[in-house]
This record gives sequence, structure tokens and C-alpha cells, in this order.
Amino acid sequence: MTKESDPKHEPEITVTAAEQSAPKSKLIVVSNRLPFVLKKDISGKLYRQASAGGLVTAVAPVVIKGKGQWVGWPGMHLPKDFDDLQIPESDPNDQTPTAGLKSEQVVTVNMSPDLFEDYYNGCCNGTHWPLFHSMPGRAIFSTDHWRAYVAANIMFADKTIEAIERCTKNGGPPPIVWIHDYHLMLCANYVREKAEEKNLNIQLAFFLHIPFPPWDIFRLFPWADEILQGMLACDMVGFHIRDYCINFVDCCQRSLGCRVDRKNLLVEHGGRSVRVRPLPIGIPFDRFVELAKSAKRIIKTKQKIILGVDRLDYTKGLVNRLKAFEILLEKHPEHRGTVSFLQISVPSRTDVAEYQQLKEEMDQLVGRINGRFSTAVWAPIRYIYGCVSQSELAAYYRDAAVALVTPLRDGMNLVAKEFVACQINEPPGVLIVSPFAGAGETMHEALVCNPYEISEAAEVIHRALTMPEDERSLRMSRLRRREMENDVNYWMRSFMKAMGSDIEQDEIGTTSLQPVTIDDFDDYLLNYIGYSHKLALLLDYDGTLAPIAPHPDLATLPQETKNVLHRLSNLNEVYIAVISGRSVENVKNMVGIEGITYAGNHGLEILHPDGSKFVHPMPVEYEEKVSKLLRALQDSVCHDGAWVENKGALLTFHYRDTPNEMRPQMIDKAKFLIEHFGFTASESLCAIEAKPPVPWNKGRASIYILRTAFGVDWSERIKIIYVGDDVTDEDAMMALRGMAATFRIASSNIIKTAAERRLPSTDSVLTMLKWIERHFMNKRPRKISNNQRPKKVSSFNNNNSIGFPIHMSFDLTTSPSRSPRSSPLPSPSYSQESSSSNSSSSSEES
Repeated sequence: MTKESDPKHEPEITVTAAEQSAPKSKLIVVSNRLPFVLKKDISGKLYRQASAGGLVTAVAPVVIKGKGQWVGWPGMHLPKDFDDLQIPESDPNDQTPTAGLKSEQVVTVNMSPDLFEDYYNGCCNGTHWPLFHSMPGRAIFSTDHWRAYVAANIMFADKTIEAIERCTKNGGPPPIVWIHDYHLMLCANYVREKAEEKNLNIQLAFFLHIPFPPWDIFRLFPWADEILQGMLACDMVGFHIRDYCINFVDCCQRSLGCRVDRKNLLVEHGGRSVRVRPLPIGIPFDRFVELAKSAKRIIKTKQKIILGVDRLDYTKGLVNRLKAFEILLEKHPEHRGTVSFLQISVPSRTDVAEYQQLKEEMDQLVGRINGRFSTAVWAPIRYIYGCVSQSELAAYYRDAAVALVTPLRDGMNLVAKEFVACQINEPPGVLIVSPFAGAGETMHEALVCNPYEISEAAEVIHRALTMPEDERSLRMSRLRRREMENDVNYWMRSFMKAMGSDIEQDEIGTTSLQPVTIDDFDDYLLNYIGYSHKLALLLDYDGTLAPIAPHPDLATLPQETKNVLHRLSNLNEVYIAVISGRSVENVKNMVGIEGITYAGNHGLEILHPDGSKFVHPMPVEYEEKVSKLLRALQDSVCHDGAWVENKGALLTFHYRDTPNEMRPQMIDKAKFLIEHFGFTASESLCAIEAKPPVPWNKGRASIYILRTAFGVDWSERIKIIYVGDDVTDEDAMMALRGMAATFRIASSNIIKTAAERRLPSTDSVLTMLKWIERHFMNKRPRKISNNQRPKKVSSFNNNNSIGFPIHMSFDLTTSPSRSPRSSPLPSPSYSQESSSSNSSSSSEES
């Protein structure tokens, strides 16, 4: 049995492409397990035991011939000082696809048994497996398991970098790094980060061998955003069928606020266009045909055999299948004595109570049905609990009259394809598939059976048993032709074609999103702002209005952005505040526009348009500590490109120009000093900020600014847009959640954000500002009847949802839970200083 993506036996990576020329780029495969497992003989000597299956058959020859690398766990826990060169070479008589994979092409990932248990059995199989199979009630959500999953993915990423360095030491085109399955959904993010640090040029791809669930199930996972961003670190993400692709794109759009193109299956992340592609996996068709021709006959009976081959798992629908067969015998007694059901169940996770209970239930059900219907010469069910060889399996496939492939949920299910390949007899058998398996989406000539409708399933089995020979032959011939053409080699070729770095168009469509345009904001912002509200525009500076620069003094505001802001500042309906981590004087000088509000030091200092100023009170002792901390940082960590920026109330330690290898120790020392002097250390992009421990941040400052400008009922009088790019802006996005449209300029790294939308760059912020200008310059009179307003296609049907139109090529929609139309949050309490400053400048806007 070829096992596809189950928790006990990872899907093998298939490409019988030995005859094909190796790709120009070397292929690095990263999977949970190597294509072989290491074993010890009686003397303690290591030897290889090859894995069988589609994945290994297809990919191994490409890795071997192209002198690529394979990264994975070796199947046993090895010592920490284990050297990959200690891996034995393959046996000279080995004829398996991995025979030519030399030890120098293998990179092993070793982890402690405890970490492996929490990562593999805990997070992968206890959480991801049931959740991705749309069975959230069986999922266990554990913080400890998640931490182990993160740690394991980082270990795989470190070893992948080692493999990349091996492949690139003699030059050549960028290697293709192909990461596989639900065990390693974060790995690509860490690989990209580390590769960029080391200036390693690579192409990244990911393939998921199990289903990808719809958004309403996927969002139950507490770390769903991290999983999506980990996968989006790739240049291409592959799934078995288009439905899974659409689910993934939908989750990226609704959970992350990414800009997507549903028609062409593209997602924008960190300024990159990520291709999402359906790549249905095949089997080594010719090999199964040869097995079917050479296999000895095992079933020596004139009875028709209904065959089921599955791993014993709750996703396979085995209990429902037995109940459907029982109903068949009840409703159609003519099949008694002439039909037998042969179920082969491969043991899996025998140490887990849930699987032990399933085995017990299966044993009882088989016994009850056999006890009810058996005669002296006939038993309705033959049940094999164990493993069978591929030769035996081919014989069962060949001689079965009907194959039941009816999982409750499955990524593809290669059993259906293997059965078709082995149907060499005339007349052939009949394939029954579940619509909830990937195979059900591609094998159109098979009979479709809903495993949840047990009575109807019994009727489908009856139809298969009584189907005329000419119909059986027609259906099977078409199935065989398709599977022969779309075998595992075709799957590998499709992947390599999809990874073409210079293609602008493929079978799905265009391969990159167009830059953000004004029209992309039209429906979302128009629906939110409307025609009768004023707008408060709260903007960060560095990384939002101005691109990030090596030195703060070089982060100048682009002239076009300054011009648009200046025109907006002259509109009565638009209120602008720039909220920055810089000192208030510095940010005002950098922007250089009069008549707007400036907030410096993350809101500790606020300069209003009328010249009045608010300064948050600072404990007296910290005024002295700032200078002491400054000297300590300058003496201890200001070397090799690192320096300290003095902002008055705050200090920022910059290490952007420091070599990567020196950063960890320098960061730890800076954090220690900052905390030693009683300040809070907050990490930013290549910087650490020393903040005094006062309950004030950009969130509190934003609400204070709005209250000062518009009064205590500000949330009912205006619409708000907040745009920022780093963790300090998250305080504002959280404080304004439900009351503002929030955007974050996001990099390709994994970030957790409260923003409703992600924007790729400062250029997209400029585009949004242009939309705002166009909207208010062309604003209609406030009193407009409904039939006078322009009719637009709404992006959503659900309550209070807002977003860019789904039917456009480039649409931005959001989760209903993040809608700015939610009821306003209560205003926080303010100090006496805040109240006095409020009263002094509340009349600056009408």
C-alpha cells in the first residue's frame, strides 16, 4: 500500500525521472523523514532501509542526478555529535530509487526524543492532522506542543541552510528548495530569513499532501496567522486540487488581510507575489501495471470482492463503510453468499488511545456483521489488520470487483489510483470514491459516494456490483488513460515547470500581482468613509511614509508623498497626525508640513497644530537614568556599526550596520543594560528602544489626539485610518480596533498584527493617500438620497463586512471580526495633564 500523507508514514516524494535530464537548478528536498530510515543490525552497525512510494520514486532520481540534497529526520534518534558522513552508503545490490543517493547528499535533522514527541505526535498529529481534515473536535491545542513545533522547524531550517551552502559553494544557478507537508509549514520563513542574512539566492516552494481546510475551521487554530505567513515565505505553494488552493487564498485574505488575485491564484506578501498552484500527485503507473501482471492470484473464489485498503485512522471512514455494507446485505439479500468485503487496515499509532478505541470498534463491528449474516460456507467480511506487500496488494487490486475509497476527508488518496493502474483484467472492476478526497475531484468516471449518507452509500455499492460490463469498461478505460498520462513523473515535471523563475504566464494565468492601484482601495474605503464623515488620518513615519533607511537622518519623505499630504492638510474634512518614535521636533522637521499634529517618542510628546504641546509626565528619577543608560550603552555596545540615538525621553540602540554574527551577543547585552536601569526594552527593526515604564504608548496617544481634536464623542463623529509598520503601531491598532480602518506595511517575516489589511510598501501608502485626496476633492453634497449614490458591487454578504471587491482581479477583504463598524470601545481614563491639554486645543477643528 502506498501511504499518502499519514501521520505514521510520511508521503514519499515521487518522480521516476531517472531518464529525464536533471534540472539546471539543484533540487533540495526538505521533508520530515529522509527517503530511507536508518536501522542498526545486531552488531550495532547502521544500515539503510529504503522507503517505498510515489514521492521517493519521483523525486529521488532528480536529486541524485542533479547532485542535490535531501534534508530530513533519519528515523531514529542519533547522538548530538553525529556526522552525516557516518551515514552508510546504499547496498551495491540495492535497486530502489534511493540507491544512488550518497551520504554527502543527505543532511540529517537530529532532535531529542522529548522534542520530537511534542513536535511530531503532539502538534503535527494531535493538532494539524485532525484540524486540516476538518475534524476540529479531535484537535488538541497546546502551547507546549506549538513551541516544540516552532523549535523543530527552526532546526530543519538550519539544516536546510547547510544544504544550500553545499549546493552553492561552486556557484551555479539558485537551487530550488522544496519543503513538504504539514510537519514543516513554518520552515520556509526561517530558511528565507537565514538565506537573506547570508546573501544566499534561492527559490522556495512548499507542497501540502493533506487537505487545506476552509477559513471557518482553519481560524480555530490559535497560531493560524503564523502558519499562513510561514507558507507564504515561499515563491510557490502547491496543493493537490484547486479547492485547497482557494481555501488557502481565502484564509490569507481574511486572516492576514493580504491582497489576493483569486482568478490567477496569487497572494501578495512582503512585496512578493506568491503563486498558489494545484498540482495533483500521481503514482508510478507503469510500476503498478507490472506488479499486477506478475502478481500471483490470491483470491481464489467465484465471489465478487469489494476491496478497502486504508491505514487505520478516523479520517478514513471505516466504520461508516462497514455499516453501509451491512445495509447493503439487508436491502439486497441477493448479494448474500455471492459478495465478500475484504478490508485491509494497516496499523497506525497503536500507542494512542483514540486509535486503540477505533480498532476495538472495528473488531466489534466486523464480528457483529459476520455473526449476523455468515453461513457455513460464506462470511461477508474478511478483515486483515496488518501490512501487506506491494505484490500482494497489486493482486488484490487486480482481482477486486469494486474498490471502496470513501474517506471522510483525505488530501488525495493514492489507493484509488493504484486500483485503477492494476485493473488489467476484462471486464474491469468499478471504483467508488468519496467527494471529500482529492481523488474525487479528478477521477470523474468513478462512482461518487458520500460516506456520511450510509443508506445511499449502500445503494452506490449495489449499483457498482450490478453495473453492465460495457459501462464498466468505458469508465475504467478513461480512468486508466488519465492516470497513465498524469503519473508521478508528470507531477514532478509540473512542479519544475511551475517553479520556472522567468515565466510571466502559466496554465493558471499570470504569475505576479500588479502594483497596488487607486482603484484597489475604492470600494473598501468608500464604503467605510462614505460621503458624510470627516476623516482622521493617523500615520507612522519611518517605514510608512518614508522608506526605511540605514540611518534615521537618511529616511527622507518622498516629495510626491509630501505634496499629497500637504494638499490633504488643507482640506477641512481631513485631519492628519504623524505619530513616530522619533522626537517630536525631529519628526516635524522631517515631514515639514504646518497645520497638522505631530507626536514624538511614541506619543510621549504631542505638538498640536495651534502650537500647544502635551508632554507626558516622566518620573523624576528616570530623567537622570536616561543619561546614565546612554553612557552605559555607548561604553558597552556601541562598536562595529552600532550606535545609540538620544531622543530625550527615549533612547534607541541601532545595530543595522553590525555584522550578523555579532548581533546576538550585542542585543543580549543591550537588553540587559536597558532593563538593569529600569527601562523597558522594545525590539524594532534592527533596533532596541529603551522606554520608561509609564502606561503610555501609540494607542493611548492616538485616543488622546482624537479626543483633543474632536471631543469626547470622537468615535461617533469621524472615521479613522491608522497606518503603521512595526510592533509599536500594534498598540494603536489594538486600541482603535473596531473603530478604525487599520493597515500595516508588512515584510515577509512572520508577524502577528491587529491590522485589518497588509500593504506591501510605502508606495502603496502613497497610493492610498491619493485615493483619499481624490475622494474628498470630488466629494458630493452630504445629503444624498440612496438612488443618487453610485451603485457598487458589495464585496460581502455577511454583517458589517468591508473589503475590496471580491470580483475584481485584486481584492482585499477582511474578517468580519475586524470590521471598523463594530461598536466603539470605551474611552480610557486620562491624567489631569491630559484633560487640561484637551481643553486647550479641542476647538482647533469644527
